[in-house]
Amino acid sequence: MTLSTLLTRRRALLPLTGVAALTAVALLASISSAQPRQALNPVAGTQGFLVMTEGDAKLLGAENEGTVAVGGNLSFDTYQVALRSAGSFVVPPDANPTALVVGGRVNVAGSIPGSRLQVLQNGYVKIGDLTGTVVRDTDNNGAAVNTRVLPTNDYEASPRIELVTRQPVPSVGPASPLDFATAFAGFRRTATDLATCEQNVVLRTANGDPLPRPVPPGSNAVVTLTPGVTNVLNLTATDLANIAVLTFADQPTADTPLLVNVDTGDVGDVFTWRAPNFAGIGGEQARYILLNFPTATRLTLTPDSATVEGTIYAPHAELVATTQSNIEGNVISQTLTHDGGEIHDFPFSTLLNCVQASPTGSPTTPTASPTSPTSGPTSPTSGPTTPPVSPTGPTGGPTFPPTYDPTRPPHPPLPVTGVAVWPLVGLGSAAAGTGIGLLLLARQRRREES
Repeated sequence: MTLSTLLTRRRALLPLTGVAALTAVALLASISSAQPRQALNPVAGTQGFLVMTEGDAKLLGAENEGTVAVGGNLSFDTYQVALRSAGSFVVPPDANPTALVVGGRVNVAGSIPGSRLQVLQNGYVKIGDLTGTVVRDTDNNGAAVNTRVLPTNDYEASPRIELVTRQPVPSVGPASPLDFATAFAGFRRTATDLATCEQNVVLRTANGDPLPRPVPPGSNAVVTLTPGVTNVLNLTATDLANIAVLTFADQPTADTPLLVNVDTGDVGDVFTWRAPNFAGIGGEQARYILLNFPTATRLTLTPDSATVEGTIYAPHAELVATTQSNIEGNVISQTLTHDGGEIHDFPFSTLLNCVQASPTGSPTTPTASPTSPTSGPTSPTSGPTTPPVSPTGPTGGPTFPPTYDPTRPPHPPLPVTGVAVWPLVGLGSAAAGTGIGLLLLARQRRREES
Protein backbone atom coordinates (compact mmCIF):
# COMPACT_ATOMS: atom_id res chain seq x y z
CA MET A 1 0.00 0.00 0.00
CA THR A 2 1.43 3.37 -1.02
CA LEU A 3 1.88 6.21 1.43
CA SER A 4 -0.60 8.37 -0.47
CA THR A 5 -3.25 5.65 -0.25
CA LEU A 6 -2.66 5.23 3.48
CA LEU A 7 -2.95 8.97 4.06
CA THR A 8 -6.17 9.12 2.06
CA ARG A 9 -7.71 6.36 4.19
CA ARG A 10 -6.43 7.97 7.37
CA ARG A 11 -8.15 11.28 6.43
CA ALA A 12 -11.40 9.38 5.82
CA LEU A 13 -11.14 7.87 9.28
CA LEU A 14 -10.68 11.18 11.10
CA PRO A 15 -14.44 12.00 11.32
CA LEU A 16 -15.07 8.50 12.65
CA THR A 17 -12.57 8.98 15.45
CA GLY A 18 -14.47 12.05 16.60
CA VAL A 19 -17.76 10.13 16.47
CA ALA A 20 -16.25 7.27 18.44
CA ALA A 21 -14.91 9.58 21.11
CA LEU A 22 -18.18 11.50 21.39
CA THR A 23 -20.16 8.25 21.52
CA ALA A 24 -17.95 6.97 24.31
CA VAL A 25 -18.33 10.20 26.29
CA ALA A 26 -22.11 10.16 25.87
CA LEU A 27 -22.31 6.51 26.90
CA LEU A 28 -20.23 7.05 30.01
CA ALA A 29 -22.28 10.14 30.91
CA SER A 30 -25.53 8.19 30.60
CA ILE A 31 -24.13 5.44 32.80
CA SER A 32 -23.01 7.86 35.50
CA SER A 33 -26.44 9.53 35.56
CA ALA A 34 -28.36 6.26 36.08
CA GLN A 35 -29.88 6.17 39.54
CA PRO A 36 -28.98 3.04 41.54
CA ARG A 37 -32.51 2.45 42.82
CA GLN A 38 -34.07 -0.97 43.23
CA ALA A 39 -37.01 -2.72 44.75
CA LEU A 40 -36.56 -2.90 48.51
CA ASN A 41 -38.12 -4.11 51.73
CA PRO A 42 -38.17 -1.01 53.98
CA VAL A 43 -38.60 -3.00 57.21
CA ALA A 44 -35.89 -5.61 56.60
CA GLY A 45 -33.66 -3.97 59.23
CA THR A 46 -36.12 -4.90 61.99
CA GLN A 47 -34.87 -8.50 61.78
CA GLY A 48 -38.53 -9.53 61.95
CA PHE A 49 -39.51 -7.54 65.05
CA LEU A 50 -42.96 -5.98 64.76
CA VAL A 51 -42.09 -2.89 66.83
CA MET A 52 -38.64 -1.31 66.88
CA THR A 53 -37.31 1.87 68.46
CA GLU A 54 -33.84 3.34 68.50
CA GLY A 55 -34.39 5.00 71.87
CA ASP A 56 -36.65 4.50 74.89
CA ALA A 57 -40.09 2.92 74.95
CA LYS A 58 -42.99 3.15 77.38
CA LEU A 59 -45.43 0.26 77.04
CA LEU A 60 -48.41 1.35 79.11
CA GLY A 61 -51.41 -0.28 77.46
CA ALA A 62 -52.66 -2.53 76.27
CA GLU A 63 -50.87 -5.19 74.22
CA ASN A 64 -48.73 -6.10 71.24
CA GLU A 65 -49.56 -9.27 69.33
CA GLY A 66 -46.00 -9.53 68.04
CA THR A 67 -42.45 -8.83 69.12
CA VAL A 68 -40.70 -5.71 70.45
CA ALA A 69 -37.13 -4.43 70.12
CA VAL A 70 -36.28 -1.35 72.22
CA GLY A 71 -32.92 0.29 71.57
CA GLY A 72 -32.94 2.34 74.78
CA ASN A 73 -34.59 1.85 78.18
CA LEU A 74 -37.95 0.22 78.80
CA SER A 75 -40.64 1.29 81.26
CA PHE A 76 -44.11 -0.23 81.47
CA ASP A 77 -47.52 -0.69 83.02
CA THR A 78 -49.46 -3.95 82.82
CA TYR A 79 -48.86 -5.01 79.23
CA GLN A 80 -48.58 -8.12 77.04
CA VAL A 81 -46.00 -8.87 74.36
CA ALA A 82 -46.16 -11.72 71.81
CA LEU A 83 -49.85 -12.39 72.30
CA ARG A 84 -50.02 -14.15 68.93
CA SER A 85 -46.40 -14.86 68.04
CA ALA A 86 -42.94 -14.84 69.59
CA GLY A 87 -41.43 -14.53 66.13
CA SER A 88 -38.45 -16.56 64.92
CA PHE A 89 -35.47 -14.46 66.00
CA VAL A 90 -33.41 -17.18 67.70
CA VAL A 91 -30.06 -16.34 69.28
CA PRO A 92 -27.92 -19.50 69.40
CA PRO A 93 -27.79 -21.59 71.50
CA ASP A 94 -31.26 -20.57 72.78
CA ALA A 95 -34.06 -23.07 72.44
CA ASN A 96 -36.77 -20.42 71.94
CA PRO A 97 -37.11 -17.23 69.88
CA THR A 98 -36.51 -13.84 71.49
CA ALA A 99 -39.74 -11.86 71.69
CA LEU A 100 -38.45 -8.83 73.64
CA VAL A 101 -35.08 -7.07 73.28
CA VAL A 102 -34.11 -4.15 75.51
CA GLY A 103 -30.87 -2.59 74.33
CA GLY A 104 -30.58 -0.45 77.48
CA ARG A 105 -32.03 -1.32 80.88
CA VAL A 106 -35.39 -1.89 82.48
CA ASN A 107 -36.43 1.42 84.02
CA VAL A 108 -37.98 0.16 87.23
CA ALA A 109 -38.42 3.64 88.74
CA GLY A 110 -40.24 4.81 85.60
CA SER A 111 -42.60 1.84 85.55
CA ILE A 112 -45.99 1.67 87.26
CA PRO A 113 -45.88 0.11 90.76
CA GLY A 114 -47.48 -3.33 90.92
CA SER A 115 -47.44 -3.79 87.14
CA ARG A 116 -46.43 -6.82 85.09
CA LEU A 117 -45.15 -6.99 81.54
CA GLN A 118 -45.88 -10.51 80.30
CA VAL A 119 -43.92 -12.12 77.46
CA LEU A 120 -46.12 -14.86 76.01
CA GLN A 121 -45.81 -17.72 73.49
CA ASN A 122 -42.71 -19.06 75.29
CA GLY A 123 -40.71 -16.09 74.05
CA TYR A 124 -37.33 -15.20 75.53
CA VAL A 125 -36.01 -11.82 76.68
CA LYS A 126 -32.65 -10.11 76.05
CA ILE A 127 -31.57 -7.12 78.16
CA GLY A 128 -28.44 -5.11 77.46
CA ASP A 129 -27.97 -3.65 80.95
CA LEU A 130 -29.24 -5.50 84.03
CA THR A 131 -28.41 -2.67 86.43
CA GLY A 132 -31.17 -2.33 89.03
CA THR A 133 -32.77 -5.70 88.25
CA VAL A 134 -32.49 -9.32 89.34
CA VAL A 135 -33.21 -12.30 87.06
CA ARG A 136 -34.63 -15.43 88.71
CA ASP A 137 -35.88 -18.83 87.57
CA THR A 138 -36.55 -20.14 91.08
CA ASP A 139 -39.23 -18.98 93.49
CA ASN A 140 -38.70 -17.86 97.08
CA ASN A 141 -38.71 -21.52 98.17
CA GLY A 142 -36.05 -22.50 95.66
CA ALA A 143 -38.40 -24.37 93.32
CA ALA A 144 -37.86 -24.18 89.55
CA VAL A 145 -40.32 -21.74 87.97
CA ASN A 146 -40.72 -19.51 84.92
CA THR A 147 -38.15 -16.75 84.56
CA ARG A 148 -38.80 -13.23 85.85
CA VAL A 149 -36.89 -9.94 85.69
CA LEU A 150 -37.43 -8.29 89.08
CA PRO A 151 -36.63 -4.99 90.83
CA THR A 152 -35.33 -6.84 93.93
CA ASN A 153 -34.28 -10.37 94.85
CA ASP A 154 -37.88 -11.36 95.59
CA TYR A 155 -39.73 -13.57 93.11
CA GLU A 156 -43.03 -11.79 93.88
CA ALA A 157 -41.67 -8.23 93.58
CA SER A 158 -43.01 -5.78 91.04
CA PRO A 159 -42.97 -4.02 88.66
CA ARG A 160 -41.60 -7.05 86.84
CA ILE A 161 -41.20 -8.74 83.47
CA GLU A 162 -42.50 -12.28 83.60
CA LEU A 163 -42.12 -15.07 81.06
CA VAL A 164 -44.32 -18.11 80.57
CA THR A 165 -41.27 -20.33 80.11
CA ARG A 166 -38.07 -21.06 82.03
CA GLN A 167 -35.33 -19.16 80.19
CA PRO A 168 -31.81 -19.83 81.49
CA VAL A 169 -30.80 -16.86 83.64
CA PRO A 170 -27.42 -16.21 81.93
CA SER A 171 -29.06 -15.96 78.51
CA VAL A 172 -31.19 -12.99 79.60
CA GLY A 173 -28.19 -10.72 79.68
CA PRO A 174 -26.44 -8.49 79.72
CA ALA A 175 -26.93 -9.03 76.01
CA SER A 176 -28.30 -7.02 73.11
CA PRO A 177 -28.21 -9.02 69.85
CA LEU A 178 -29.35 -6.12 67.63
CA ASP A 179 -27.39 -3.20 66.16
CA PHE A 180 -30.00 -0.46 66.58
CA ALA A 181 -27.79 2.40 65.35
CA THR A 182 -27.06 0.70 62.04
CA ALA A 183 -30.67 -0.35 61.58
CA PHE A 184 -31.99 3.18 62.11
CA ALA A 185 -29.38 4.74 59.88
CA GLY A 186 -30.77 2.47 57.18
CA PHE A 187 -34.39 3.30 58.03
CA ARG A 188 -33.68 7.03 57.76
CA ARG A 189 -31.97 6.69 54.40
CA THR A 190 -34.87 4.61 53.14
CA ALA A 191 -37.47 7.07 54.45
CA THR A 192 -35.69 9.91 52.65
CA ASP A 193 -35.39 7.94 49.42
CA LEU A 194 -39.03 6.86 49.45
CA ALA A 195 -40.09 10.48 49.91
CA THR A 196 -38.68 11.23 46.45
CA CYS A 197 -40.97 8.70 44.74
CA GLU A 198 -43.21 10.28 42.13
CA GLN A 199 -46.90 10.36 42.92
CA ASN A 200 -49.06 8.18 40.68
CA VAL A 201 -52.28 8.05 42.76
CA VAL A 202 -55.05 10.63 42.39
CA LEU A 203 -57.45 11.00 45.32
CA ARG A 204 -61.05 11.36 44.24
CA THR A 205 -64.37 12.16 45.81
CA ALA A 206 -67.11 9.56 46.18
CA ASN A 207 -68.51 10.91 42.89
CA GLY A 208 -65.27 10.23 41.05
CA ASP A 209 -64.10 13.83 40.78
CA PRO A 210 -60.48 14.69 41.64
CA LEU A 211 -60.24 15.73 45.27
CA PRO A 212 -59.10 19.36 45.52
CA ARG A 213 -55.74 20.26 47.01
CA PRO A 214 -55.51 21.46 49.72
CA VAL A 215 -57.86 18.70 50.85
CA PRO A 216 -61.04 20.15 52.40
CA PRO A 217 -61.62 19.25 56.08
CA GLY A 218 -63.81 16.19 56.66
CA SER A 219 -63.20 14.73 53.19
CA ASN A 220 -63.99 11.19 52.08
CA ALA A 221 -60.95 10.48 49.91
CA VAL A 222 -61.23 7.53 47.53
CA VAL A 223 -58.07 5.62 46.54
CA THR A 224 -58.00 3.74 43.24
CA LEU A 225 -54.88 1.61 42.80
CA THR A 226 -53.09 0.68 39.59
CA PRO A 227 -52.46 -3.09 39.53
CA GLY A 228 -48.94 -4.45 39.42
CA VAL A 229 -46.99 -1.35 40.49
CA THR A 230 -46.06 0.50 43.65
CA ASN A 231 -48.80 3.09 44.10
CA VAL A 232 -47.50 6.36 45.57
CA LEU A 233 -49.60 9.00 47.31
CA ASN A 234 -47.86 12.18 48.52
CA LEU A 235 -49.67 14.31 51.10
CA THR A 236 -48.92 17.18 53.43
CA ALA A 237 -49.72 16.67 57.10
CA THR A 238 -52.59 19.14 56.78
CA ASP A 239 -54.07 17.25 53.84
CA LEU A 240 -53.84 13.96 55.74
CA ALA A 241 -55.43 15.52 58.84
CA ASN A 242 -58.34 16.75 56.72
CA ILE A 243 -59.22 13.24 55.49
CA ALA A 244 -62.03 11.83 57.65
CA VAL A 245 -62.47 8.62 55.62
CA LEU A 246 -59.88 6.98 53.37
CA THR A 247 -61.90 4.68 51.13
CA PHE A 248 -60.20 1.97 49.08
CA ALA A 249 -61.86 1.22 45.77
CA ASP A 250 -59.19 -1.48 45.30
CA GLN A 251 -57.42 -3.53 47.93
CA PRO A 252 -53.62 -3.39 48.21
CA THR A 253 -51.80 -6.65 47.50
CA ALA A 254 -48.22 -7.90 47.42
CA ASP A 255 -47.75 -6.72 43.81
CA THR A 256 -49.97 -3.64 44.23
CA PRO A 257 -48.71 -1.97 47.43
CA LEU A 258 -49.46 1.57 48.56
CA LEU A 259 -46.78 4.00 49.75
CA VAL A 260 -48.12 7.12 51.48
CA ASN A 261 -45.47 9.83 51.92
CA VAL A 262 -46.49 12.44 54.50
CA ASP A 263 -44.60 15.74 54.38
CA THR A 264 -44.89 17.19 57.91
CA GLY A 265 -42.93 20.34 57.09
CA ASP A 266 -46.14 22.39 57.05
CA VAL A 267 -46.63 21.66 60.78
CA GLY A 268 -43.00 22.05 61.80
CA ASP A 269 -42.54 18.26 61.75
CA VAL A 270 -44.69 17.95 64.91
CA PHE A 271 -47.89 16.25 63.78
CA THR A 272 -50.95 15.44 65.87
CA TRP A 273 -53.01 13.01 63.82
CA ARG A 274 -56.57 11.82 64.22
CA ALA A 275 -56.30 8.78 61.98
CA PRO A 276 -59.22 8.42 59.55
CA ASN A 277 -61.41 5.41 59.00
CA PHE A 278 -59.65 3.14 56.48
CA ALA A 279 -62.75 1.89 54.67
CA GLY A 280 -62.76 -1.21 52.52
CA ILE A 281 -59.65 -2.90 53.95
CA GLY A 282 -58.47 -4.70 57.09
CA GLY A 283 -55.40 -6.27 58.61
CA GLU A 284 -54.48 -8.51 55.69
CA GLN A 285 -54.34 -5.52 53.35
CA ALA A 286 -52.41 -3.51 55.95
CA ARG A 287 -49.40 -5.71 55.15
CA TYR A 288 -49.07 -3.82 51.87
CA ILE A 289 -49.41 -0.23 53.09
CA LEU A 290 -46.49 1.90 54.30
CA LEU A 291 -47.15 5.27 55.94
CA ASN A 292 -43.85 7.12 55.61
CA PHE A 293 -43.17 10.18 57.81
CA PRO A 294 -39.62 10.96 56.66
CA THR A 295 -38.99 14.21 58.57
CA ALA A 296 -41.46 14.07 61.48
CA THR A 297 -39.79 14.54 64.87
CA ARG A 298 -42.96 13.99 66.91
CA LEU A 299 -46.07 12.08 65.83
CA THR A 300 -49.10 11.80 68.11
CA LEU A 301 -52.08 9.54 67.45
CA THR A 302 -55.05 11.07 69.25
CA PRO A 303 -57.35 9.01 71.52
CA ASP A 304 -60.23 9.28 69.02
CA SER A 305 -58.20 7.97 66.08
CA ALA A 306 -59.56 5.09 64.03
CA THR A 307 -57.52 1.93 63.50
CA VAL A 308 -54.39 2.61 61.46
CA GLU A 309 -54.15 0.09 58.64
CA GLY A 310 -50.50 -0.13 57.66
CA THR A 311 -46.96 0.28 58.92
CA ILE A 312 -46.02 3.51 60.68
CA TYR A 313 -42.55 4.39 59.38
CA ALA A 314 -41.24 7.36 61.37
CA PRO A 315 -37.55 6.74 62.16
CA HIS A 316 -36.88 10.33 63.31
CA ALA A 317 -40.00 10.67 65.46
CA GLU A 318 -41.12 10.37 69.02
CA LEU A 319 -44.31 8.37 68.49
CA VAL A 320 -47.03 8.84 71.11
CA ALA A 321 -49.89 6.43 70.42
CA THR A 322 -52.67 7.31 72.83
CA THR A 323 -55.31 5.96 70.45
CA GLN A 324 -57.87 3.56 71.88
CA SER A 325 -58.05 1.90 68.47
CA ASN A 326 -55.43 -0.36 66.95
CA ILE A 327 -52.32 -0.18 64.79
CA GLU A 328 -52.12 -2.96 62.22
CA GLY A 329 -48.58 -3.21 60.94
CA ASN A 330 -45.00 -2.50 61.96
CA VAL A 331 -44.09 0.44 64.15
CA ILE A 332 -40.65 1.97 63.49
CA SER A 333 -39.92 5.14 65.47
CA GLN A 334 -37.14 6.88 67.35
CA THR A 335 -39.02 6.48 70.65
CA LEU A 336 -42.45 5.08 71.49
CA THR A 337 -45.16 5.62 74.07
CA HIS A 338 -47.96 3.10 73.57
CA ASP A 339 -50.88 3.89 75.83
CA GLY A 340 -54.13 2.34 74.62
CA GLY A 341 -55.35 -0.02 71.95
CA GLU A 342 -53.43 -2.91 70.44
CA ILE A 343 -50.64 -3.38 67.92
CA HIS A 344 -51.69 -6.21 65.61
CA ASP A 345 -49.26 -8.61 63.99
CA PHE A 346 -49.55 -7.64 60.32
CA PRO A 347 -45.94 -6.79 59.40
CA PHE A 348 -45.13 -5.11 56.08
CA SER A 349 -44.75 -8.03 53.67
CA THR A 350 -43.71 -6.93 50.19
CA LEU A 351 -41.22 -4.82 48.23
CA LEU A 352 -41.53 -1.22 47.11
CA ASN A 353 -40.24 -0.18 43.70
CA CYS A 354 -40.59 3.45 42.63
CA VAL A 355 -38.52 3.13 39.44
CA GLN A 356 -41.23 1.68 37.27
CA ALA A 357 -43.87 2.58 34.76
CA SER A 358 -47.52 1.69 34.64
CA PRO A 359 -48.39 -1.52 32.75
CA THR A 360 -49.56 0.61 29.79
CA GLY A 361 -46.50 2.87 29.87
CA SER A 362 -48.66 5.90 30.57
CA PRO A 363 -49.28 7.90 33.74
CA THR A 364 -51.21 5.96 36.33
CA THR A 365 -53.92 8.52 36.95
CA PRO A 366 -57.18 6.60 37.35
CA THR A 367 -59.69 7.23 34.59
CA ALA A 368 -62.67 5.39 36.00
CA SER A 369 -64.88 6.86 38.65
CA PRO A 370 -64.72 4.56 41.68
CA THR A 371 -67.76 3.75 43.70
CA SER A 372 -67.50 4.43 47.38
CA PRO A 373 -67.88 1.36 49.61
CA THR A 374 -70.60 1.85 52.16
CA SER A 375 -68.70 0.10 54.87
CA GLY A 376 -65.38 -1.57 55.56
CA PRO A 377 -64.49 -4.72 57.43
CA THR A 378 -63.92 -4.60 61.13
CA SER A 379 -60.33 -4.85 62.30
CA PRO A 380 -59.24 -8.43 62.93
CA THR A 381 -58.11 -9.26 66.43
CA SER A 382 -55.60 -11.84 65.35
CA GLY A 383 -53.26 -12.45 62.48
CA PRO A 384 -50.64 -14.78 61.10
CA THR A 385 -47.29 -15.13 62.72
CA THR A 386 -44.28 -13.03 61.81
CA PRO A 387 -42.23 -14.40 58.88
CA PRO A 388 -39.30 -16.53 60.06
CA VAL A 389 -36.14 -14.55 60.77
CA SER A 390 -32.75 -15.13 62.31
CA PRO A 391 -30.21 -12.85 63.99
CA THR A 392 -28.51 -12.44 60.63
CA GLY A 393 -31.64 -11.34 58.80
CA PRO A 394 -35.00 -12.53 57.56
CA THR A 395 -35.12 -15.94 55.93
CA GLY A 396 -38.83 -16.45 55.42
CA GLY A 397 -39.73 -13.17 53.69
CA PRO A 398 -38.23 -10.78 51.14
CA THR A 399 -34.46 -10.60 51.24
CA PHE A 400 -32.49 -7.38 51.71
CA PRO A 401 -31.04 -6.27 49.46
CA PRO A 402 -33.78 -8.09 47.62
CA THR A 403 -33.34 -10.16 44.51
CA TYR A 404 -35.23 -8.60 41.65
CA ASP A 405 -36.23 -10.38 38.44
CA PRO A 406 -36.83 -7.72 35.76
CA THR A 407 -38.44 -10.32 33.47
CA ARG A 408 -41.22 -11.06 35.93
CA PRO A 409 -44.37 -9.20 34.91
CA PRO A 410 -45.80 -6.73 35.63
CA HIS A 411 -42.64 -4.96 36.84
CA PRO A 412 -40.55 -3.36 34.05
CA PRO A 413 -36.74 -3.45 34.08
CA LEU A 414 -34.88 -1.20 36.50
CA PRO A 415 -32.00 1.09 35.43
CA VAL A 416 -28.74 -0.75 34.80
CA THR A 417 -26.45 -0.21 37.80
CA GLY A 418 -23.88 -2.06 39.88
CA VAL A 419 -21.95 -5.00 38.42
CA ALA A 420 -24.41 -5.26 35.52
CA VAL A 421 -23.10 -1.97 34.16
CA TRP A 422 -19.51 -3.13 33.64
CA PRO A 423 -20.08 -4.60 30.17
CA LEU A 424 -21.34 -1.16 29.10
CA VAL A 425 -18.38 0.52 30.75
CA GLY A 426 -16.10 -1.86 28.85
CA LEU A 427 -17.85 -1.03 25.60
CA GLY A 428 -17.58 2.70 26.26
CA SER A 429 -13.93 2.38 27.25
CA ALA A 430 -13.16 0.36 24.11
CA ALA A 431 -14.86 2.96 21.92
CA ALA A 432 -13.00 5.76 23.66
CA GLY A 433 -9.72 3.87 23.34
CA THR A 434 -10.25 3.29 19.61
CA GLY A 435 -11.03 6.93 19.04
CA ILE A 436 -8.03 8.14 21.01
CA GLY A 437 -5.73 5.66 19.26
CA LEU A 438 -6.82 6.82 15.83
CA LEU A 439 -6.37 10.47 16.81
CA LEU A 440 -2.81 9.75 17.98
CA LEU A 441 -2.08 7.90 14.73
CA ALA A 442 -3.32 10.87 12.71
CA ARG A 443 -1.19 13.25 14.76
CA GLN A 444 1.90 11.07 14.17
CA ARG A 445 1.25 11.04 10.43
CA ARG A 446 1.07 14.84 10.41
CA ARG A 447 4.50 15.00 12.03
CA GLU A 448 5.91 12.62 9.39
CA GLU A 449 4.46 14.71 6.57
CA SER A 450 5.97 17.91 7.97
